[in-house]
Amino acid sequence: MQTQQALQELEAIVGPSNVLSSRAERSVYTYDASVFRGRDLFAVVLPDSAQQVSQLVRWCQQHRIPYIARGSGTAISGGSIPTHGGLMIELSRMNRVLEIDTVNRFAVVEPGVINQDLKRALSEHGFGQTYVPDPGSQVVSTVGGNVATNAGGMHCLKYGITSNHILGLQVVLPSGEIVEIGGRIPDQPGADLTGLFVGSEGTLGIVTKIIVRLMRLPEMVVT
Repeated sequence: MQTQQALQELEAIVGPSNVLSSRAERSVYTYDASVFRGRDLFAVVLPDSAQQVSQLVRWCQQHRIPYIARGSGTAISGGSIPTHGGLMIELSRMNRVLEIDTVNRFAVVEPGVINQDLKRALSEHGFGQTYVPDPGSQVVSTVGGNVATNAGGMHCLKYGITSNHILGLQVVLPSGEIVEIGGRIPDQPGADLTGLFVGSEGTLGIVTKIIVRLMRLPEMVVT
């Protein structure tokens, strides 16, 4: 396939301004906060919906091009390093808080929502509830990245790690199919597929929507 034709097809999916193909733009996405560095990428695309992610995955399957998803690139484990080059699916545009339910204590967010922004949105509205996981990079890390790496933080000693605070997920599988796993209440019947996906670093699918558990803030904090 000709490079120009491929780029035009990608632009048709996400829009011309959301396809990065210059050498400088591609180079930025070959490393993260780890010491590792990946191979040169074909292009970087920035979808804004699960449907666009699904189309991109199907396009990669059709043309036998490797792909990898990325959030803020703050992990130190190298999980978002493109070891085989290919297409980078960058999820920063999917950064909406879709729903907050304080009665049932959950929120629905897209993977590009910054961890600290979600907590700030909850505190500014006076809900008295928060999303507990607090990795050291929470001011720039995304909730999708938290899910991919099963992030922890200082609060995990008391409240547990990310897997303890994820109720359900929407995922784009390697086939391009969009599936829903888990749900809006704890202890769903059947196999714990949500727990299987949390910490899988994108190897099982690309997370496009997350249902997080909210917890009440403590009445008092003492150091």
